[in-house]
Amino acid sequence: MLCKKCGFGISPISCIPFVLENIIPLSFGTLTMLFHFANILLQMLLKGKPDTKIILQVIVAVVFGWVIDVLQGWVVIDENSWVMRIAALIFSVFFTALGMLCMVSMNLIQNPPDGFVKLVSQRLDKDFGWVKILYDGTCVIIAGIIGLIFVGKLEGIGIATIVSALGVGRTVTWLRRSIKRLAKGYIPVLSRAARVSVKLVSQWEG
Repeated sequence: MLCKKCGFGISPISCIPFVLENIIPLSFGTLTMLFHFANILLQMLLKGKPDTKIILQVIVAVVFGWVIDVLQGWVVIDENSWVMRIAALIFSVFFTALGMLCMVSMNLIQNPPDGFVKLVSQRLDKDFGWVKILYDGTCVIIAGIIGLIFVGKLEGIGIATIVSALGVGRTVTWLRRSIKRLAKGYIPVLSRAARVSVKLVSQWEG
């Protein structure tokens, strides 16, 4: 939503619903929900058998689509303020990557596009962040073709689309590596602190 409001174009994951909004008389949230349903179907075809976590993504898709339609009227960004627009784009990339990493790492029910990317990355044994970049690029190409055919222009595709396509996947990879480095640094410290605490408690009880 922040990416759409910044005025620099739409994020890759939303560019197909965005361009379809100019062709089909449905809301952006509804079209996003249908796009998520398509990703659920792709996961089921790739999985080859029923999967509870994939089926539960239907709920995520419905809620996500509804929230988008509700928030469209709430989120307001000054179009004359370049600082606010750039900040909105940066926050959009960062929080999208952070939310994606948390849901994937904790193996929670994901939004369908991320679930599809995760499944493909597992099947190909490739890094999630790089598969995400490939997925985003594919979405942009499909949206561009639809826009040129039915609207006559690259609707919604701009700087934000490119930044998100390249930035979200890379940010996911960067966050994962940063968290691992922090964990490696803190775990020994916490382990030593735990041993000292146990020793002090033992001495006190003795």
